[in-house]
Amino acid sequence: MVTLKDVARRAGVSEGTASLALNRRPGVKETTRQRVLGVAEEMGYSPNRIARSLAMRKTHTIGLVVTDIENPFFGSVTRFVDESVREAGYSLILSVSKDDPELEDSILSTFISNRVEGVIIVPTLAFRRDFRPFKALQSHRIPVVFTTAYYPGFAADCVMTDLEEGSYRLTRYLIEMGHREILLLATEDLKMGQSALRIAGYQKAFNEIGVRRETEAVVRCKHADFYNGYSKTREILKRGLPDAITAINDVLALGSRKALQEEGLEIPADISVAGYDDVIYSSLSQSPLTTVRQAIPRICRESVNLLMDRIHGDRSPLRTVKIEPELIVRGSTGACRKRISPVQMA
Repeated sequence: MVTLKDVARRAGVSEGTASLALNRRPGVKETTRQRVLGVAEEMGYSPNRIARSLAMRKTHTIGLVVTDIENPFFGSVTRFVDESVREAGYSLILSVSKDDPELEDSILSTFISNRVEGVIIVPTLAFRRDFRPFKALQSHRIPVVFTTAYYPGFAADCVMTDLEEGSYRLTRYLIEMGHREILLLATEDLKMGQSALRIAGYQKAFNEIGVRRETEAVVRCKHADFYNGYSKTREILKRGLPDAITAINDVLALGSRKALQEEGLEIPADISVAGYDDVIYSSLSQSPLTTVRQAIPRICRESVNLLMDRIHGDRSPLRTVKIEPELIVRGSTGACRKRISPVQMA
């Protein structure tokens, strides 16, 4: 049977270097890593991962918690996290919290029992006051990285889009197109980072033209899903027709668009609609959705890299990585016909 020592000897490196290369750990030049991997394949070396894991008390598994697998945004998060985790030589355990903090607590407890080596979490849309499950992870020396958002009140590494900047750019664009009555579909709890940051960007754009927007322009949705976007928009239309409706994600915006179209309204001639995330369905329709693109492949890659740094002993201060958003203008938005012409902002 071919051993690690045999591979190291053939590749001309130490056993330690061969082990690092085969496990895709840092500290090995890429040329050396490729040479070792090539020799291992040539010799038919197949390490006994289970035995090695038991000996090292390592499982080489990472836990991922997402909130809603039916939302294609989180499907993309899962896909790209999984790719990066595999490239690092680890396996992924996926769980879905359904935006339920109690279920999320149970998931984290299971992760601890399964001896995962690190956890990546997409926070729920519910406000949290109890962080004991997260402290339990810390007590077991299991590092945590938040991705796409964070929990106010618990300090951890985080990789996310600059959500406030994205919302600001979208709202500013709509204002420049002449829109003033702009509603924002958000979460029920406006203190959550996912909503609070987008609301801040929305308000910043209005502040620049000397208009103060209070939270009455923010529509609270029990769940950030298609049905709530649809039902809330039907309620809005009973009170009148705003210039534009935006949402904290594309799924809400797509639900809103369906309700508007059922009422015979033309988009964007009668009303503009915009979302956030740039999920794949946003561009597939007669009036493709204006949105804010989050660089999901990069967010996921950097989340995994940061987690791997912590697993391998990085004890530097906690980091928050903010990635620049991109405004994607499509056919669901246009100039507001209620006003003579668009305006230019400073």
